[in-house]
Amino acid sequence: MKRIALDYTWTNPYIVLDDFFEPDDFATIKNGFASIDRTFDPRRGVLVVKCAFSLSGQCVYNNSRCTERELEPINRKFAPILLESLEDLAPHKVEQANYIDWGFQTTPKSYVHSIHPDIPEKLLSTVVYCHPDENLGTFLFSDRKGDNRFEVPWKPNRALIFSKAENTWHNYSCNDIHERQALVLNVMSSV
Repeated sequence: MKRIALDYTWTNPYIVLDDFFEPDDFATIKNGFASIDRTFDPRRGVLVVKCAFSLSGQCVYNNSRCTERELEPINRKFAPILLESLEDLAPHKVEQANYIDWGFQTTPKSYVHSIHPDIPEKLLSTVVYCHPDENLGTFLFSDRKGDNRFEVPWKPNRALIFSKAENTWHNYSCNDIHERQALVLNVMSSV
């Protein structure tokens, strides 16, 4: 992992890491996504399959394309990294942490998600860009109106990490060429 410094001061601290997963783990994770097909209802916006682990390492649920056996060792390696990031960004939230939610999100071409802060149950949000090689990243804003827009550029295996606050306005979009697949790892307070 390599920490990247971006020339943008957001409303709250954030971390950007390149080469977040080791190559073998990243290859496994890229198999966890579902494909958008004719049966996909575009009103749903984004196709998400999930897996979650308690902080003790027990699988809470899994409907991803990866097996629990494949994800459990990766979760065991990365849970401490996520909890250390939470300690770094929002130490007052660490005692609320109960589980890690793995969201394998496939976004259709040309989709734009609305500007939003995360829900209160998300103590730490981590988005890892997975597939394709080129797409649009995550956009950070200083307010709900979309002022001071900044893109954390897309690069496979790049992670953007932040802790939710009232003013952590962000969104994401997908280009017109490819679906966008990103793994969203959330440290959560409740299921």
